[in-house]
Amino acid sequence: MSYAAFVARRGAFAVFAAFLVVSLTFGVVASVPNPELGAELAGAERSGATPAQLDRIEAQYYAEHGGRGGLVERYVDYVAGVATLDWGQSYEFDRPVVDVVADRLPYTLAYVVPGVLLSFVLGAAFGVAGAFGRDGLLDRGSRVVAYLAMGLPAFWVVHYLDVVHPWTLPWLSPARVVISASRRVSEVWAFSHPLRYVWPSLVLSLGLVAGLLQHSRAEALEYERAQFVKLLEAKGASRLRVARHVLRNAAIPILTLSFVEVLGILMLNVYIIEGVFAIPGLGTISLFAIENQDVPLVVGTTMVLVFIGIGGNFLQDLLYGYLDPGVDER
Repeated sequence: MSYAAFVARRGAFAVFAAFLVVSLTFGVVASVPNPELGAELAGAERSGATPAQLDRIEAQYYAEHGGRGGLVERYVDYVAGVATLDWGQSYEFDRPVVDVVADRLPYTLAYVVPGVLLSFVLGAAFGVAGAFGRDGLLDRGSRVVAYLAMGLPAFWVVHYLDVVHPWTLPWLSPARVVISASRRVSEVWAFSHPLRYVWPSLVLSLGLVAGLLQHSRAEALEYERAQFVKLLEAKGASRLRVARHVLRNAAIPILTLSFVEVLGILMLNVYIIEGVFAIPGLGTISLFAIENQDVPLVVGTTMVLVFIGIGGNFLQDLLYGYLDPGVDER
């Protein structure tokens, strides 16, 4: 099987996984009462509306918002809407869900992307360096730091920084912002102030780099006495060149093991970091939607996280196939 065929097969699997998620989401949405319609009907009933008037209110609501019809028809409309980015209207923001998500997602990516990149660079570098200098000062020190980082809960770290860093580094201190349907996002987290994202990125990378360092060190130790390493050393190759070859060979298991761990930590820490630092990102808006029973926005933010996971797995497969040329034989 060629690499192109491998990519096509994995791409088809990713599309099928996304389709399955959308179908399951429809099942949940179809079984949950519409809170917005329920509130309208309850208010009308308290005002003394007759059953006929309640039926007219319900019919008018469905005429304006859609969502009525047979189960198959609603399912087809729902899948088509997801595919065309028509995810419905947010009850609280009175805006399309896609627009709300598009506004808030960049705030999350602004600290997630640097944090993940920093984690992979530091984890791989110190892991391989520690393996080549086993039981040395760098190896022992990095392992101690990794164990401490793995043992510190993210919520404790962010609460500590939230209290301490405004007094030690006030130029990095974010102000509090309130997420509401009527208020614009605070200028505090505007992208013209990139230093505001330093602490969130560091906190996110703290939990990731510890696991990546352990994986990198363990895999590098497997190749430390490999034949190609002895050959490179016999040819007088520098330690940096040897480490680069070891890292390339160890990249496949590191990538496979680390990706699942990275996704798990990200899904949890995004909510913690944004909650404490008051970053108006995807995690914050997702919690806001849950608290206010904004079903379309809850579904929209959840699907974004799921699609990111599916896309990340697809990217992992592509990298796996690129790093392991033998994958086209399987």
